[in-house]
Amino acid sequence: MTLAAAASQWILFAFIFLNLSLAADADGDIKQKLPSASNHDRQVDIIPSPTCEMVIDLGTALRLAESQNPRMALAREVVNEAIAQHKEARALLLPTLTAGTDYHLHSGVLQTSFGQIRNVNSQSLYLGGGTQTVGTQTIGIPAVRIFAHAGDAYYLPLVAAQTVTARAYESHAIDNLTLLDVADSYLTLVAAEARREALLVSLKEIGEIEKAQKDFARVGQGRDADAHRARAEFLLIRLEAEQSQEEASAAAAELSRLLHLDPSVRLVTPSGPIEMLNLVDETADVEGLVAQAHQHRPEVVSRSAEIGAAEYRLRDEKMRPWLPLISLGFSGGAFGGGSNRQDLGVTGFYTNTQGRTDLDLWAIWTVQNLGAGNRGWQGIRKAERDQSIFRRAISLAQIRREVAERQMQARTRRRTVAVTWTQLSAAERGAQEDLLLTRSGESLPLEALNSMTRLASARQQLLTAVIEYNRAQLRLLVALGTNPTSFSSPVGN
Repeated sequence: MTLAAAASQWILFAFIFLNLSLAADADGDIKQKLPSASNHDRQVDIIPSPTCEMVIDLGTALRLAESQNPRMALAREVVNEAIAQHKEARALLLPTLTAGTDYHLHSGVLQTSFGQIRNVNSQSLYLGGGTQTVGTQTIGIPAVRIFAHAGDAYYLPLVAAQTVTARAYESHAIDNLTLLDVADSYLTLVAAEARREALLVSLKEIGEIEKAQKDFARVGQGRDADAHRARAEFLLIRLEAEQSQEEASAAAAELSRLLHLDPSVRLVTPSGPIEMLNLVDETADVEGLVAQAHQHRPEVVSRSAEIGAAEYRLRDEKMRPWLPLISLGFSGGAFGGGSNRQDLGVTGFYTNTQGRTDLDLWAIWTVQNLGAGNRGWQGIRKAERDQSIFRRAISLAQIRREVAERQMQARTRRRTVAVTWTQLSAAERGAQEDLLLTRSGESLPLEALNSMTRLASARQQLLTAVIEYNRAQLRLLVALGTNPTSFSSPVGN
């Protein structure tokens, strides 16, 4: 090619990229073959803009979840219930107080202790501490009463204390998992918004290539098939951009659900680059990480407390035949009455009302079903304790698996980030070189289109790799028993 010919071709390509019409006849012909990119084609906003938006970062999302997530609130109420049951168990040896009155009326015959039938009309009235007394009986419902098995009074508060510990650490475990779900949902929203922004950049770049290829075809410098291919690539990118808007809206709605927020207020993440979370050293020795998890995971403490509660229940059943059921009652009040048997020296009604006190102490030892019932209950409690031991062993094995798996995922994701970063750098250099060749007239826009398509794909792969690495870091952090709110990171997009 001569220097003059090369200069002429370069000037022709420059005029094409400046959107100058070089051939009116060819323009009319190509319009019949290729659909033009209208303003509607360039539009990628398929979901109406929300009337209200709320910018939220990861730290704010985690704090809102701690205060407003119903699942976490439910777990804390379970802890409050266990605390109330502990207070009740500790109060077994505290006396019950009763005050009242009772009135007794008898009319008709009675049989005496030696068998004589007598016609007696009698009345009595008691008023004071306790109630229910007739004749020579003691106070049926004492004013001050302690009624409990000695073994239950000692062991049940210990059982309840272990139950409080178990429920509290179960609540911590639920908090960690719920906050992990919130962080995962937040990262999904970040990824969707970043994916959309990257696709819009790629859409603009490929849109320029598509227009240039159409102009080349219009002036006879390229095939119609190449222009159609460029058009198809543009539409595919536009479709992905539209889908990313749907993904962002769905992710915002899911995050609003987890945070118990009004879904009509659209959640958006702060603008800016996505930063990699370096929360745990994924190159650390796996045995050291497992030991750390066994020490800090709330599930381990909860299972250990359940074993302690089951052990106390077993001891209670073993001591039950040897410890008594205790009943202690004390009452004081005014009691009076009379009958129609003045012939026996009984005074008239209520002429002899005076004060009285009663003290009753019972201690009852019970062997259930000749001891077979006690042995049965001891077997039940022993099985419950052994079940708790095996549940703890299962939890430890699961924690070991989770830590090893999450560490492996974090390592793999970091390697993927490095590879995709190199891939993006190579794709950017290739796209720049193809654009220079196209502008210099040494290649057609279609070749630059291939590079732009690879560049768009590399951007998406790097974005996915960084988000998945952050997810792996968060999951490893929670697998080690750390609450996600213990760190603060400006993860954005």
